[in-house]
Amino acid sequence: MADAQSRPRSVVCTVPHLPPRELSPNARLHWARLRAARAKAKDELTALLIEQGCRQDPLWEKARLRLTFISADKRRRDLDNLIASCKAWIDALTGTNGVIVDDTHDRLTIEATYKLGDTEQTIIEIIQGD
Repeated sequence: MADAQSRPRSVVCTVPHLPPRELSPNARLHWARLRAARAKAKDELTALLIEQGCRQDPLWEKARLRLTFISADKRRRDLDNLIASCKAWIDALTGTNGVIVDDTHDRLTIEATYKLGDTEQTIIEIIQGD
């Protein structure tokens, strides 16, 4: 584990889409398709974390997670479903190549916003907690 002085205080990953529809709590998928979609989403965020330099031990004991969902269309979306659809991404934040030790309620707080923009994307910002 790197010493506290050399660790970043935040990590930002930009995923070029909203959370996959297959991971919505309202989706009804065969278990194998759901498992594959979760694995793909987790691998996607893990690759982005590795690009950010998260290669070994978790960086922090506690963190704040800020999710910003940006949509290019004016469709109404439930914020709670978008957050729930991010579970595989949140799971990728823990353990090897992750940035936090655990994603339990006492170690991770989550903030979420939804905006309109030019391109669809999800910005995942993980900030060191106190």
